[in-house]
Amino acid sequence: MTSEPPAAEPSSSSIGREVFWVLHKQKVLAGAAALLLILLGYAIYVGIQALQTQKAEQAYATADSIDAWRAVIRQFPGSMAAGSASLRIAMKLRDDGKLPDSDAAYESFVRDFPKHPLAVNGYMGRAANAEAENNPDKALEQYREVTTRFPNTYQAPMALFHQGRLTEAKGQLKEAQQLFERVVQRYSNSVAAIFAEQEAGKLNDRLAPAVAPSPTASPAPSPIPSPSAQPSASTH
Repeated sequence: MTSEPPAAEPSSSSIGREVFWVLHKQKVLAGAAALLLILLGYAIYVGIQALQTQKAEQAYATADSIDAWRAVIRQFPGSMAAGSASLRIAMKLRDDGKLPDSDAAYESFVRDFPKHPLAVNGYMGRAANAEAENNPDKALEQYREVTTRFPNTYQAPMALFHQGRLTEAKGQLKEAQQLFERVVQRYSNSVAAIFAEQEAGKLNDRLAPAVAPSPTASPAPSPIPSPSAQPSASTH
């Protein structure tokens, strides 16, 4: 009769795990519970944010007046919908001819929503208002802000074109030509580049040194006709 092999003794690693579990079981369970609560809280936060965003977008979509847009801003402060509503207010005030109020609304928009996807439109709006108020220097400043802050946006080519146009109006033709050429170089595929190329060509013609006309050659003197030969006297 064969004897059974002795049972294998537990390894030191398994013993260590068991000892660790006995000593730290409460801490491990408490940590897992805390992590679960954090994840649950984050999920709830994300869900609430998504719901708020949906409500804000719906409120903005149905708003069609300055009062309604202001209501969106009050109800959903800091949201993308609130930023869009702020921009719409500025545009509506401009369309109504209330330029000072529109300026103030644009100021609020660019200050309160600097990361809004349409932030560049705030600067373009301020520039357009400045032109309407016959303040080309302020308009130039705003167009420069666009090309500096938002060089890769769809508004940048037109902002640079307007810089050239206003610079030309100030009589700085060479500087204006350079600005138009910069539009063509940087934004060759834009619509603004088409107009800029035309304007740069016109300025090139105006700036080209006048070529003095070559002196007209004096006409060669007409040959003096020789006197007709006198008939010889016939001798009789």
